[in-house]
Amino acid sequence: MISLEKALDEMARRGKFAEEQISQKRPDLLDLYFTYQNEALEARRLLHTSLLKLDSGAQILEIGGGILALATQLASEGFRVTSVEPIGEGFSGISIIMQIFSEIMENEDSIFELIESPIEDYELDKKFDFIFSINVMEHLKDPYSVLLQAIEKLEQGGEYRFICPNYDFPYEPHFGKFLYRRGGGSFVLPRARATHHSYKDAEDLFDSINWITVKKIRQFSKKHNFEVNFNRHAFSQLLIRAFDDELIRKRHPFLATLLKPIALLRISFLASLLPVEIQPTMDVSIEKSKSV
Repeated sequence: MISLEKALDEMARRGKFAEEQISQKRPDLLDLYFTYQNEALEARRLLHTSLLKLDSGAQILEIGGGILALATQLASEGFRVTSVEPIGEGFSGISIIMQIFSEIMENEDSIFELIESPIEDYELDKKFDFIFSINVMEHLKDPYSVLLQAIEKLEQGGEYRFICPNYDFPYEPHFGKFLYRRGGGSFVLPRARATHHSYKDAEDLFDSINWITVKKIRQFSKKHNFEVNFNRHAFSQLLIRAFDDELIRKRHPFLATLLKPIALLRISFLASLLPVEIQPTMDVSIEKSKSV
């Protein structure tokens, strides 16, 4: 397996080529591209510890391929990648960027399987050594049925890992709004406040959010008798990342408010002391060997 540094360098190289293509064809998509590329790079960092456990040629399922930047990288590293990306509501602008990364893959003679349908509708005909999703679970119509579907399709000893917001923390990151109303066991954003200057499809995006929480996942895991592990350092890692990441500070304005005193006092590590139930983001791992 290649080093994390080399993987990030390769992604940056492809990203520069993709940026040039987007600038020529659809410059209006550059902001969207930068957001997705930035998240893909961070996802590769976050997933590195999980990827280190895999053998060359391991089967990987990516639920929510985005612009395919991460799938492209993982395929180039020798993994057999299946990426599911239906281009759901609120995300229709990514199809052109996806095509650019697909062409990059063809030029590199790398191969991955792209499934352009919702994961709920995809009949998985094989099992996987590793399944992951980054900022996807909060957009699924039924994230809990997908959770069971993923566990069922893991090889023994395989892992499903997902990262998404936790709506028991009163903040909605897509729209950058603090939340004060609860409904259905979580904080929710009233439709009237669901506006954002960078989302043309704000209504569709709002409708896609399912208000998932740590508590609901814990309850579901107990009901279906599987063990779920939460990374208690998820919020601390987000704060540390935001110190050096201007894009994430722009996307999450509440972080900018938190960061100034935290940076001055050097106390980001204290975020790890917060119970995962009240952290704004969750990093969840489920291993098939621990499932019943």
